Amino acid sequence: MQPVVNFLPWRRRQRRRCLRFWATVFLVTAVTLTVGGTLWRASVAVELRIETLWQQSDASQLARLLAAEQPLQVRYQRWQQSQAKLFRRQRTEAWRQTLTALSENLPAKAWLTALRWQQNRLDVSGLASSFHALRELQQGLQTVKGFHLQPAGAMERDAQGRWQFHFQLNRESDDAQP
Repeated sequence: MQPVVNFLPWRRRQRRRCLRFWATVFLVTAVTLTVGGTLWRASVAVELRIETLWQQSDASQLARLLAAEQPLQVRYQRWQQSQAKLFRRQRTEAWRQTLTALSENLPAKAWLTALRWQQNRLDVSGLASSFHALRELQQGLQTVKGFHLQPAGAMERDAQGRWQFHFQLNRESDDAQP
């Protein structure tokens, strides 16, 4: 006869091994899920913190730019004012040169009573004591730089015998300064 074999201890060991295996699988899965979840949550927190820092940085940069904009606007306005002042000064200088040329070409026996500037036209009115002075004045007005003399205007004698004259000088071009 064959001896009797008892499989009960083997079954117990087999069951314990199986329980240990599945407990290990469960624990490893639980630890893996916990570590993975913790890492995911940490990465989300880091991304949120980075986004918050970017927003704060953008806000502070915008505040600095807005603070720097106002002085730049004031500086730009001052620059525009200085450019306008320089332009007015240049125009005044150009007029000074024109009026100086006009006075240099004015004969001693003639004097001006009115100057009028309107729509690129300079109207010159005055008195001359002689017809010869009137002719010299007309020749002198033809030499004024930047203007050309229109045909002779009205000329007549007043009660004291002086010649009253009126000439028109037109600017040669719009972009030329007087």
